[in-house]
Amino acid sequence: MSKLSLKKLDYGCAMGFFAYSSSAAMTPICLLKLMEELSFSLAEGGGIEAVRALLILVVLVVSGFAAARWGKPMVLAWGSLLIAAGMFTYAVAPAYGVVLSAMALVGIGSGIVEGLVNPLVQDCHPNDSGRYLNIVNGFWSIGVFATVLVAGELLTRGVSWRTLIACSGALGVISGILFLLFRAGTGKEPSQKASQTNAEALAHLWKILRVKRFWVFAAALLTGGAAEGAFTFWSASYVQIYFETVPRAGGFGTACIAGGMVAGRMLSGRYVHQKGLRALVLASASIGIGISLLVFAVESLGGFYVVLFLAGLSVACFWPSIQSYAADCLADVDSTMLFILLSCAGIPGFGFSSWLMGIIGNQVGIRAGFAVIPVLFFALFLIIVIDHRVHRRAEVSCEGSVND
Repeated sequence: MSKLSLKKLDYGCAMGFFAYSSSAAMTPICLLKLMEELSFSLAEGGGIEAVRALLILVVLVVSGFAAARWGKPMVLAWGSLLIAAGMFTYAVAPAYGVVLSAMALVGIGSGIVEGLVNPLVQDCHPNDSGRYLNIVNGFWSIGVFATVLVAGELLTRGVSWRTLIACSGALGVISGILFLLFRAGTGKEPSQKASQTNAEALAHLWKILRVKRFWVFAAALLTGGAAEGAFTFWSASYVQIYFETVPRAGGFGTACIAGGMVAGRMLSGRYVHQKGLRALVLASASIGIGISLLVFAVESLGGFYVVLFLAGLSVACFWPSIQSYAADCLADVDSTMLFILLSCAGIPGFGFSSWLMGIIGNQVGIRAGFAVIPVLFFALFLIIVIDHRVHRRAEVSCEGSVND
């Protein structure tokens, strides 16, 4: 296995994910404070994430056309600055309706970052993208880890949630500046200049949508994203409600998930070869089934923290590894548009599971909502197993299987 060689655009992408994840993690850790001050329910709290996810979904495909015209780094700079603008608006919101409007703006910027960071990493490392995607995606988890620990501690000390959300917005400004600085190639980087017309980008889109196997990977990322979203969004509130603790404890719970995801993605990037991605996803999904069931068996806060760390390990590889595996299996299609369309499946899963668990929480308690998660792991496992059996004659790299 070759030595890892990170490029300057990899660092820009890592910061983009850090700022993006901070904006996503801030609502869950501050949720109970928001509910108290702005007077809304658990279901409405889940609705904040659903709105963000919906706007991300709407913007994802558009980001592909924008990147084809102006280049990925420039469009990513715009996306980062939109996240910042949305978070600054969020910080001064006087009512729930303004929060939703602010999150819509955050969702637009997040959709750009979500849609273009991974394709940019794929451009930089076309022959070994799985390792680099896991590492760069690890900074999503690092952002969550840092955000929830710091925010949980400061909330417990009486710092306003508005101040914390504004600080998260400042990270978006930093990310936007870095993408502007890194947008020019150095000769060692792949060219990031626009190389496609809108018509060509649209042709790539329709070509991918006509491939039957694409829809299998879309379903896989939907269930994997839903499992990740379910744990990430509701764990902090679960800790505070079920164990009757302070925000610091809830933040540490989400940090346990993020820490597990950081470890899982960094280890995958360091040790898992491109040909081992399918086995990695299957092993993670099967382990995740058992781990998610442990939620109902653990009664101590310390034990629940251990479960959350293991849960983070189990979901860590899904998003980057499924995308990279799909790019190998569908090698004859445009990878940028493929990544964007797969994210169009993963983002609704992330948001829908958060919303569904909020509804269940309103009706029968948030603990019952966690019953959704093992079902998601099992569905992902079945999807990958069935796909492999259908295409068992294909090579491990899946080259040329686009017409299967």
